[in-house]
Amino acid sequence: MEWLVQELLDFQCLLPTMYNFLGFYLKAAIADEEMERKTKYLAELALRDHRQLRFWPSTVAAGLAILVSLAANRDLSCQHVMETHIRTKVDDLPECIKSLEWLVKYAC
Repeated sequence: MEWLVQELLDFQCLLPTMYNFLGFYLKAAIADEEMERKTKYLAELALRDHRQLRFWPSTVAAGLAILVSLAANRDLSCQHVMETHIRTKVDDLPECIKSLEWLVKYAC
């Protein structure tokens, strides 16, 4: 996923962070303004947890979009994000979501 975003940005992305991928996954989730706001807020909170450094930035962004989708009972949005992220070779999304579960209380 990191390579895909860099190609879209014409390789002008020097340090891809989860914020570079949030827009991509929020678009896949067909997010409304409220969902976008909550996801960006959780992304800010997730930066406080050093355990997220184990995962690719795209995986953390997908995990955050999925958590907010689940909190909003938007199963279809969740499905779209998972289908979009499944293109990557690394399959640590479930582990990443589990490590982000502490953020669920902030998503509501």
